[in-house]
Amino acid sequence: MEMTSRLDASFYVITRRRDRLLQRLACPFLPLSAWAEVNPPGRRLPTERDFILFEHCVYGQIRDVPHEDCWVIGPGLSVISPRKLPQRATYLSRPGDLLLPRVYSALHKSVWVQETPHPFVASDAFALLQPHSREQGLTLLALLRHQILGEQLWALASGTTVRSIAVSKLNELQLPALPDKTIARLASGMEALLLAQTNVYFPGILIPLARYWAEVGYWRKRLHELTTEIHALIEQVLKG
Repeated sequence: MEMTSRLDASFYVITRRRDRLLQRLACPFLPLSAWAEVNPPGRRLPTERDFILFEHCVYGQIRDVPHEDCWVIGPGLSVISPRKLPQRATYLSRPGDLLLPRVYSALHKSVWVQETPHPFVASDAFALLQPHSREQGLTLLALLRHQILGEQLWALASGTTVRSIAVSKLNELQLPALPDKTIARLASGMEALLLAQTNVYFPGILIPLARYWAEVGYWRKRLHELTTEIHALIEQVLKG
């Protein structure tokens, strides 16, 4: 599925000038801030972990995104004590947030935060995006997984030892300005896609295991169909 394939470094070295990336497209653009707040200050954990008010939590890292083509995170994360959280554990995420990897090796693997049985703390290797609405969040996830945003993310990465994207640069991302009808269509398709994702990659969360093995073929096929439909819709918008 082209929409979720790993980016090819050799191509992006040639096309890292963002102005050239955007010149290829016919649609108007909006900054990331029009879609979501990045790393909201009120969601940052205190430095002194003794002040954390919950007894147990789950901790999400980039390696917890199970597959290149998996768009959800949350189910199946291990429960730990806040006192054991590493220093990289930075932001308290909530269902409906997006986690955008900032590290070069994991760009283009944004994920949607699902419900967890305990508070969910995210590593600072992610940027925490708090969408202005659920529809915008679902649409933003689809756009971040598309090549047009993948190329921009690659162009924004910098560094020598470990290439990464500075949080201050994230609002330089330019996203297509979509009509409300398109946002509604993409959000509806993404709702169905995330359901299929959860059924494929997290068996037992939503349905019994016996039923999962009977239906996994259907969900994989459905997942492929939905991904193709969403990709085609975004392409249609980008071409004007």
